Amino acid sequence: MKYPRNKRLLALAAVLLIIGTAVFGMIPANVALASPAGNTLAPPTSAGVADPVLEGGPQIGAKYAIVMEVGSGAVLYAKNATEACSPTSLTKLVTALLALETLNPADTVSFSYQAIHGIGTNVTRVGIVENERISVQDALYAMLVASADEVSYALGEKMGGGKIKPFYEMMNKRMSELGAVNSDFSSATGTDNTKQTSCAYDLGLVACELARNALYNKITSSSWYDIPQTNLKEHRVIAQTHQFIRKTKKYEYATAGKTGGQAADKTYSLCTYAEREGMPVVAIVLGCSGNDAAYDDTVSAINYAFENYKAFSMKEIESAVNENYSGLFDYCTMFDDGSGDLIYIDRNSTIVLPRGADASTLTKTVEYNLPSEYVHGENVIGHVVYLYQGHRVGNAGILYNNPEFPMSQTEFDAVWPYFLVPPSMLKSQGGEGVVIDNSYLIPSITPTPSPSPTPAGGSADPGTYATPTPYARLTPSTSLKKQEDTSGFLGSWSVRAKARLLGAGIFTALFLPCVIVIFIVLPRRRRRKNRVTKRL
Repeated sequence: MKYPRNKRLLALAAVLLIIGTAVFGMIPANVALASPAGNTLAPPTSAGVADPVLEGGPQIGAKYAIVMEVGSGAVLYAKNATEACSPTSLTKLVTALLALETLNPADTVSFSYQAIHGIGTNVTRVGIVENERISVQDALYAMLVASADEVSYALGEKMGGGKIKPFYEMMNKRMSELGAVNSDFSSATGTDNTKQTSCAYDLGLVACELARNALYNKITSSSWYDIPQTNLKEHRVIAQTHQFIRKTKKYEYATAGKTGGQAADKTYSLCTYAEREGMPVVAIVLGCSGNDAAYDDTVSAINYAFENYKAFSMKEIESAVNENYSGLFDYCTMFDDGSGDLIYIDRNSTIVLPRGADASTLTKTVEYNLPSEYVHGENVIGHVVYLYQGHRVGNAGILYNNPEFPMSQTEFDAVWPYFLVPPSMLKSQGGEGVVIDNSYLIPSITPTPSPSPTPAGGSADPGTYATPTPYARLTPSTSLKKQEDTSGFLGSWSVRAKARLLGAGIFTALFLPCVIVIFIVLPRRRRRKNRVTKRL
């Protein structure tokens, strides 16, 4: 079928426009849509699996168990701690960790058909129905307090972009980052009869990491919670399943916890946090013969830790061995300019020693793990690892903090694309123009314009936020440009969208004349020439 020349021309122009948009849409944009990665004080994992500082311990019935000091990650007691077993409902600890790290508590979780009907029958529920919506915070309470399976599945779906399998990849990647040695997750709930495996040591790593989160600590120490009214149901009250926290069983040192429920082999598991004399610990027991046995084994293991170990602050230990930190960085050329006030040790670190141990026998090593981008505030650039008779008993973060350092490029990029200046924040200046209130733009992080130092490869630009580089090898990020004017036709568009539109326009402007010449001008000339030839 033949089309009129004009329609063919329009079709070709449309194709060229689409191609141009796709090609130019791939150009790098100034705005990254990812949020800042952030720095963490998580202990180093390069030392591998830590053995218990002291050999022996109580004879408990649990097949697998571990007790770890929360702050340092020191192993105080272990039984078959790295052997593979079913993590049961303690799988929800991993789901909770990822949710706390990737989701906003105020975000909404919507429940799909699969979340409600595809998780089996032998599960724990809180009565949520299909298409019901609750906040992420309420979902975390339901999952950690009441061990709700439909909620855990829905959180996994949300983090997986609406699908559950991508979330499993997230789980295993995060476990690898924590230093897990024997975990392979394929479930967000742990109660759907999958063949996933983990071990007491790996779950202990997750529990220690979670304990650094204030919201998690609040949730897992709650004896009950009232889920507010939703779009489909009235409010409902849920009760804590961990009996030490609900107070149906008594243990004076227990502070928080998560139940693991029953495995396929009819054994039970439990996660319990406790604290005594300023030493917080977490106990993981798996493969217990019964529910009561899980609590009894937990008490025996934790009491052993309290009776045989004591926690010290890093400051106390260093005073005891009469050492200071002068010379700690002498052999690292990165910090040889004498600006020691910018680099310091985390003073809140904890070191655990056997009771009566000689602190002077402590040794320490330095591990550096430099971030790919430095942010405003404290940056963890490594750890000082403390060893007692070859066993890791504590670590302190090595922190870099330059008060003059502006907001990082990643932080800026994460805020700017989503920001629309509300009319209430526009202040007139002498009746002409507007001034954007930066304190609203970026709460608590307001970069300060500076005319120096001069940007590399050009003259000083008063419209550039200068990025000081106190060390030759510390190159935090590229300079920050002044924010764009958001007024006008394309004012609220992102930089990426504007770049794609401009690229498509340029591409079309260049090729459209060629199309006109080839498909209109030249054919007309040929037809005119043919008519003249026929007349002759």
